Amino acid sequence: MPLRRPVAIAVGAGFKREIASLAAMENFLMEWPPAMRGECYVAAVQACEAARTGEMKLAETRQAFLSFAEKAGILWTGIDPVTALREAKIRRVRARRENRPRP
Repeated sequence: MPLRRPVAIAVGAGFKREIASLAAMENFLMEWPPAMRGECYVAAVQACEAARTGEMKLAETRQAFLSFAEKAGILWTGIDPVTALREAKIRRVRARRENRPRP
């Protein structure tokens, strides 16, 4: 079952993956490391199962997956992490230069 709007998540160093269907959500959740599975993970898995059996609307399942992704820190923000880190470093260097005592 395709989603109306895919869920974008961050995978790896600045790479985006779009989850566009119920099957893609389930596959992603199965790949999630067991040591990192918490309450939001369980809720997302249960929502997927409920959607598959018709007990829950796909939009509600998408919301449960969004909550999981946000809690896990993998929800795509649209900001490339590599660029954000580079810009932060540039700001730190500039701040040091500006705050350096002048002879």
